[in-house]
Amino acid sequence: MEGDSVTLHTNLTEIQNDDTILWMFGPKDSVVSQITRKAGLTSFFVTDDERFRGRLRVDQKTGSLTIRNTRIRHSGKYKLSVSREQTTIKIFNVTVFGDVGKMDEVKSVSVMEGESVTLQTDAEIHSDDLIVWRFGDKGILLAKIDVETKEISLNDDDERFRGRLQLNQTGSLTIKKTKTENTGFYELQIRGRESSQRFLLSVTGPWLSPGLIAGIVVAILLVAAVLAAVVIYYRRKISILEKKRLKRNPVKEGGSVRLHTAAKIQEGDL
Repeated sequence: MEGDSVTLHTNLTEIQNDDTILWMFGPKDSVVSQITRKAGLTSFFVTDDERFRGRLRVDQKTGSLTIRNTRIRHSGKYKLSVSREQTTIKIFNVTVFGDVGKMDEVKSVSVMEGESVTLQTDAEIHSDDLIVWRFGDKGILLAKIDVETKEISLNDDDERFRGRLQLNQTGSLTIKKTKTENTGFYELQIRGRESSQRFLLSVTGPWLSPGLIAGIVVAILLVAAVLAAVVIYYRRKISILEKKRLKRNPVKEGGSVRLHTAAKIQEGDL
């Protein structure tokens, strides 16, 4: 797996005089290491190819080759050539898988739906680290960064996260505009140092979103304004009718007024 070390053995007990040990890689047999022993003196060479920089170790007694802190790019064919009285060739096929190891502590993080959240790594990042983020019980790959090459890859195939993931150089993962379906376990693995963290993210949807609350407030204000307008209208209507009634029967102060009855008075009425 990525971050592990692998040793390719020569099966020699000791390099002898006049031996030449040659390690080659890839379809073009590019030389990555060479050891030559002549008259008790040993010459030693290790490639400065960026793909292997700082990762190759050669046992100067046996000639075995170790690749430390592996990456997927180190997958391929390795050829060993041992020259003594005759030359023998041995082929090694190395496959490095992108996977993560065991997980440690769990940190709980809560956020409201629609907000952004950043899952922070507490580990100190080294220049040759490989940082991997996975999601859920199935360990779906979300994001990966090779700090050495600054190469970042994000999962845009999963609709739950499409276009909303961001991974920075510190290894922290940001999820923008979170959804309730983003709830679950998130795993951070720093390969090569067996450092890991685990997060439990809870995304909750409010019963009333801020937009819905604002809409309700506006509706209440509109209803109150309509009721106020109705009350004012009827008050004015009543006031106008009262004024019209007074105009029909004007009476000056101190004057007399006759109130007419429409009924016919009969004999015997009081």
